[in-house]
Amino acid sequence: MDRVEEARAYLERDPVLHANLLEILRRGSADQLVVEPEGVLLHDGGCGAWMLAAEGAAAERLLDQVPPDCDLFVGHNMGYFSLARTRLGLREQEICWSAAYLRPEPPPVRDFDGALRMLDLSQAPWVLEHYSHAFADLTYMERAIERGMIGAFVRGMPAGFVGYHDEGSIGMLEVLPRYRRRGLGEVLQRAAIGLALARGQFPFAHIIAGNVASLALQRKLGMERSKTPLFWLMGKPND
Repeated sequence: MDRVEEARAYLERDPVLHANLLEILRRGSADQLVVEPEGVLLHDGGCGAWMLAAEGAAAERLLDQVPPDCDLFVGHNMGYFSLARTRLGLREQEICWSAAYLRPEPPPVRDFDGALRMLDLSQAPWVLEHYSHAFADLTYMERAIERGMIGAFVRGMPAGFVGYHDEGSIGMLEVLPRYRRRGLGEVLQRAAIGLALARGQFPFAHIIAGNVASLALQRKLGMERSKTPLFWLMGKPND
């Protein structure tokens, strides 16, 4: 068994929590990979993050191998949250739940008074203008469109969109205010799950802790939620 297979065997003990790591192994974008019997550490060349899934003493050993200039880190056990934050000196944090769609068949996408179609690069400025989170820039949205971003159009007018973040998670779900309360968010999310399955991806999402509406939507779509949360650390290391 090679290192990738060893890593996959460990991560598949909890495929919902580790969906992001499994997707990185599937697409082959890990440019560094360390595997122990009780842990996996990898660096994803796609999003630039170091990701750790480990238990007990293995977590500290593997955390020691993360370089000091790391500016994006994902930990899959809150037991080493404080240790990772202190060692890496990263100021910003997000606590999230992982949700993954484990069924082989995609969820049905209901009809609505409009159409779904893939967006193109000319629409990147519009997507950026209407995305409600401040972390993204135009380059990020252009990359997201190149990965595949689905738009919902009502009577020919753009009404919402959904895509995939750098590490493969379904996200950037946005419905314009005038089109809300019509179920378009659910339509878009179902379409994103179906597209991921059609392309052989792991359909998963990271939901910020406390986002009750998003957690309810994932559950309605048949996505399973991780039993425990994970965390993101980001920003420039402290001087």
